[in-house]
Amino acid sequence: MARLRVLLLEDSPADAELALAALAAAGLDCAADTAPGRAEFERLFAPDRYDIVLADYSLPDYTGLDALARVRGSDALLPFILVSGALGEERAVEALRIGATDFVLKGNLNRLGPAVARAVEESGQRRKHLATQRALELSERRYRAIVEDQSELIVRMLPDLTVTFVNGAYCRYYGCTPEELLGRRLLEHVLPEERARLQVYVAGVARATPTYEHDTQVRDASGAPRWTHWAARGIFADDGVLAEIQSVGRDVTELKRAMDALGAARERLQGLSRRLLEVQEAERRHLARELHDDIGQGLTALKLNLEALARGRDGAALATRVGEALETTRHTIERVRQLSVNLRPLQLDDLGLAAALRSHLDRQAKLGGLAPHFEIQEVPVKLSADIETACFRVAQEAINNIVRHSKAANVWLRLFLAGERLALSVRDDGAGFDVTSAQRRAAAGESLGVVSMEERVALAGGTLQIHSAPGQGTVIVASFPVGAA
Repeated sequence: MARLRVLLLEDSPADAELALAALAAAGLDCAADTAPGRAEFERLFAPDRYDIVLADYSLPDYTGLDALARVRGSDALLPFILVSGALGEERAVEALRIGATDFVLKGNLNRLGPAVARAVEESGQRRKHLATQRALELSERRYRAIVEDQSELIVRMLPDLTVTFVNGAYCRYYGCTPEELLGRRLLEHVLPEERARLQVYVAGVARATPTYEHDTQVRDASGAPRWTHWAARGIFADDGVLAEIQSVGRDVTELKRAMDALGAARERLQGLSRRLLEVQEAERRHLARELHDDIGQGLTALKLNLEALARGRDGAALATRVGEALETTRHTIERVRQLSVNLRPLQLDDLGLAAALRSHLDRQAKLGGLAPHFEIQEVPVKLSADIETACFRVAQEAINNIVRHSKAANVWLRLFLAGERLALSVRDDGAGFDVTSAQRRAAAGESLGVVSMEERVALAGGTLQIHSAPGQGTVIVASFPVGAA
């Protein structure tokens, strides 16, 4: 124990010497000041100057109880021990009642040392406890000051959802006073349809999962429906038991409305894209018919006329010129046929998806010098026009890319059912490419092939996967739901 600073109120020098000797005999190192009466005691005493006060009960101009009142007026925790020759039981009880720490009879000074040591130790513990309590109160005041200044809604509750704290923003938002909320269950202020979900969130709070977030619909002080977002965190005791939950909320009504508007705009954009493709396909269908029925038929008639002319006239020069005209006519007819097919193959409308795919594969493979491989497995006879068109356009784009870029020797096209979905697979054994780089170029607008395929498939309710790597060929798989025809 450190050296004790002692203030001794004693008018008898001999008794004072005996008291200090008893302290020394108990092993206590003391620095003592002795006051023989009121004037000296009140001159010497000051808060925090001494560790303990020892006082005789009765002096000519002063009493121990007077000194006790003087000490307690400045310091409620400073140890104060009465040391008296004769102190009755009633006086002793009264002294303890008004704040004395202990009392020791002068005839039993061997008890003074232990009493002083115990009193000083207990006083130190009480001061530490008080300092801790004051620090906690200061922390609580600071916490309350911080949360009261927040615009977010803050509520703390027990694990059974009993409210223990709400800040001003929370009260203003809901139009309630703290008294109306504290001590009551939070469920009373939650919309009935949201209560079960909140209880599930709270039940899931544990040391391993101390937080949760959720959006919920509420009614504000005016009764208007609003959306709020809450982020909650569990507060755990030292033994790991959940003590409280603090939840911080903010109004996200405008954000929710903006997100809903964005979603609606996205749906409108997809609708416009779908309508654009429908108009595009209708125009292509019309143009294909015109090329086939009008221009194609006219060129065919021209060819027949030229053939008749060639048979009816002599002369090598005329025959040569007529032969050139016939060749040009045949070339034009073939070009018109290719243009018509590229715009929209008539087989797709007349014979169905499988025939159109087979025809396009064979024709493009022949032009590109590829070996075609075609496989079809149990596909529905009748598909929706959107799915047929999307499926054909994906195959068309994929095969055209193979012919132009892949340097492949073979191309495989499969059409099959995978569960309740129609799947199209186009594969080659060519050079392959970096899919990520291709998607990045497509996003930058440098290439529309990938974007076109993805958009067509998405608008038809399908999914598109592209697998490729340099030197390993390419596989494109599109799948579509086959519910409605």
